[in-house]
Amino acid sequence: MVAPASAVSSDNEKVPVLIQFKNKPDAQLVKANGGEIKYEYDVVPAIAAELPLKAIDALSKNPNIDLVEPDGIAQITGETIPWGIERVNAPEVHALGFTGNGIKVAIIDTGVDYNHPDLAANYLGGYDYVNDDSSPMDDNGHGTHVAGTVLGIDNDIGVIGVSPDVGFYALKAANSAGYCSWSDVIASINWAVNNDVDVISMSLGGSYSSTLKAACDNAYNSGTVVIASAGNTGDEDDPSVLSPADYDSVIAVAAIESSNSIAYFSSYGPQIELAAPGRYIYSTLPGSSYGSYSGTSMAAPHVTGVVALLLNTDVSGTNLDLDNDGTWDPAEVRARLQSTATDFGTAGKDDYYGYGLVNALAAVSNLDQAPATEEPATEEPATEVPATEEPATETPVTDPVSSMHFSVLTIDPTSTVKANKHVFAYATAKATVVDADGNPVPGATVSGDWSGLVSETVSAVTDATGVATFQSSQLKNPTGDFIFSANGVTLAGYEYNSDDNTCTIPVSDYFSSTAALSSYLQK
Repeated sequence: MVAPASAVSSDNEKVPVLIQFKNKPDAQLVKANGGEIKYEYDVVPAIAAELPLKAIDALSKNPNIDLVEPDGIAQITGETIPWGIERVNAPEVHALGFTGNGIKVAIIDTGVDYNHPDLAANYLGGYDYVNDDSSPMDDNGHGTHVAGTVLGIDNDIGVIGVSPDVGFYALKAANSAGYCSWSDVIASINWAVNNDVDVISMSLGGSYSSTLKAACDNAYNSGTVVIASAGNTGDEDDPSVLSPADYDSVIAVAAIESSNSIAYFSSYGPQIELAAPGRYIYSTLPGSSYGSYSGTSMAAPHVTGVVALLLNTDVSGTNLDLDNDGTWDPAEVRARLQSTATDFGTAGKDDYYGYGLVNALAAVSNLDQAPATEEPATEEPATEVPATEEPATETPVTDPVSSMHFSVLTIDPTSTVKANKHVFAYATAKATVVDADGNPVPGATVSGDWSGLVSETVSAVTDATGVATFQSSQLKNPTGDFIFSANGVTLAGYEYNSDDNTCTIPVSDYFSSTAALSSYLQK
């Protein structure tokens, strides 16, 4: 189902921007130009703000400012199942006494259900940048699923994570629909660095941002390992790795199937560093529940967990301690994971697997130090039991009991802002899912594509009214059409029946933004 939208203009709006300074950020300068400051960062000399249109060009020409760029929009990268813990050889590492104890991980996502019985004991705190409060509760499910893969507790219920004793901070940068601004992501990175986390895990991706790159680079240089999912555009015309995974300071993670082949959806390119399980990954979900998702979002937390296990080991006195400081540095961690990865595909590093499948056991082995052996109880994480006894919970996926379909597909007029020379635009689409009786279906995962001005494969979960909301990337000076296609919908216990759809496929009656924007730009 396809719905396009036009870009319309409004004269009195302010532009959400990221302002990079050459030296120390000058908040007074921003305020003097009518700016409303959202964040002032420590991790990068930058300020997130909303600026009046007339101030953009003026500040861009200021000699103390490096650049002014739009505050980009990103989206969590993927959804749909877990067997990956064994594939990365995590249980064998637990048996050696390495479980991530004492390591701190920051999960930047849709928040985490920190009350979940498989996560609560490891929760250290966090922040919600979407709602501006100290309770980063997950209202989407994505972040909770990611957390379970990293650190599901060895407690004889549910699932066990790659590093079941790691402490984690939840930083909510993405909203209930799975969208986030780069300013909120940078604020989360800033918080993580200021709280001395060891690893930052980001299962999200979007368009390039210079300010975000600087934040990731500075976090890495401060001693924090930064990991991100590559993206789910592998079957599209542009399968390239998304930001922030495409930055040199970030470990970009691709997704593999249980057959060890690269998942069809996994983005690829020279930035791919490692591969990890990413299809049909079983993990925690909000409300003390469990479920299966697919995507590079599910692959990245496997690598995050392996990094935590490696950080549990003692590198001092080994030839892996390149700077002889007695601790694992991000560059040393990356070198170790690269050299111990299980090579697949073309021999050596390639664009699909990178250096290969991350291998926890190989990474922690032969480090010339004695691992802890006094906690054999951790051997019982052979609570690989969930992996063998829980598949029953997947049954509803293959044995649907009800049907669902799309009843409405709309796309709101694109919000635009125009300055002397610049127009910023994006579009918001909404797809409504109902059952055979016309009742809304909440919790269903809707997949779709943006085309026209942008090319993105996206997914979102329906809310209590059965509506899934999608927001395109924000563009500067666009001329053309935003077009959204709803491709399908999945939910355990339901079957998608496209024959029951009550909206036109495709929608052929749409507004063009080209004429409107061209008309304005000629003024």
